[in-house]
Amino acid sequence: MNKLSAFIIAASLVVGVFFVNLIAGELDFRIDTTRDSLYSLSTQSKDILNQLDGEVKIVHFYIQNDPRYRPTIELLKEYQRSSPHVTVELYDINSNPSVADRYNVRFHGTTVITKGDRTVDIYGSDEVSISNGIYQLLHDSEKKIYFTGGHGEFDIESRVSEDHLELEGEEDRPIFLHQKQGMLKLKETLELMSFEAEKLYLQREGRVPDDADLLVIASPMEPFLKMEIEAIREYLNNGGNLLVTLRPFIDGELSGLLEEYGVIPQNNMVIDFGNHFWNDAMAPAVGSYEEHIITQDLSLTFYPGIQELQLVDPVPSYLDPLILFRSTDRSVTVNSPSEIENLRNSDIAPRSFDLMAVVESNRDGTENRLAVIGSGSFATNEYLNYLGNQRLITNTINWLMDEQVLLDLEPVTYELPVINLTNRQLRNTFILSSILIPGLFVIGGIAVWYRRRRE
Repeated sequence: MNKLSAFIIAASLVVGVFFVNLIAGELDFRIDTTRDSLYSLSTQSKDILNQLDGEVKIVHFYIQNDPRYRPTIELLKEYQRSSPHVTVELYDINSNPSVADRYNVRFHGTTVITKGDRTVDIYGSDEVSISNGIYQLLHDSEKKIYFTGGHGEFDIESRVSEDHLELEGEEDRPIFLHQKQGMLKLKETLELMSFEAEKLYLQREGRVPDDADLLVIASPMEPFLKMEIEAIREYLNNGGNLLVTLRPFIDGELSGLLEEYGVIPQNNMVIDFGNHFWNDAMAPAVGSYEEHIITQDLSLTFYPGIQELQLVDPVPSYLDPLILFRSTDRSVTVNSPSEIENLRNSDIAPRSFDLMAVVESNRDGTENRLAVIGSGSFATNEYLNYLGNQRLITNTINWLMDEQVLLDLEPVTYELPVINLTNRQLRNTFILSSILIPGLFVIGGIAVWYRRRRE
């Protein structure tokens, strides 16, 4: 090959690469190779887009020179790529104040979604916020959830503070720190799912508001007054739905009311030596569930501090109760914190205990749904995003309000990869990595040494 031929081939390759890149730049096509498909819409979001029967316009206001908005812009373009009914408009809020005024937008990072004469303002920049905004346009009603207060319940308005995470080569990124024992994360999750969550003080109001689609009692520490219990009973008699989470040793004087619906709290604490979170036997872990729409595709969940539940016997004909999950058959219960210290010296026979019950009631034409869980700490800010905890609580709330369409539409949090193991998994991992595998090498070395010595 002479020099001229080599030059022509090299020049052709350069020109070819140039035109391939030019054509690729014009084509709206890409492949997401990330493990969690971070840059692609989820199946749930695509299902929502497939429900669109008219034009939807997404208008996003950002700051052009701020690199933190690049992921949001790419996400919005993905919505436009995924549906012919979606158009996206992007405006620098500083350069287009008149457009911002037209949409009544005052803050950068705001997304306005319109369909016909309906408009939804979104202040989150993630996929779940955008998809739920579109979902709200497709469904007129917004359901309301009331969380009781005044009895030491987990607070849905728990404190939140802002800090900054400094990353090399990037600008400071804000991170939000929640009070561990509150439920603000759950409230934010429900709001992203188009539900309105509000605190209710029955001592002051005297009744459950008429617009309540669900009443939640989140692990009270102090007893409810008789007038409050009567207000809850009246709400249920009128067809209301109820979710109750408890704490060990405490029922909040709710046992009588719950027994009317087939569930009896035992005011004890379950300690599971068979399957628990890390090394804490007082945090039973559950990986096996009864078949139900709540537990569909549910992964491992765990419950730091949980009491036993029992169903009434016999069960009244108007009730249809179901135990969704239990502890392992290596569990015991204690009736007070003092018994925990003496547990190793006791001769309590281990067995399995019921931990969560759901009930469908149809009494004199009045239909109710109730769910009772022996623990509420699994849904607090500290543990909500672990394993399947968030999915369990959101699935339960969706089922209570008959919102099955939302069962798979829950906020996804992208965090550093962390493997959370139960005690059994920890033990098996230790045996495999620290005993069996090294033992094989030792045995192999001894065998080689012995064989060479004989030779």
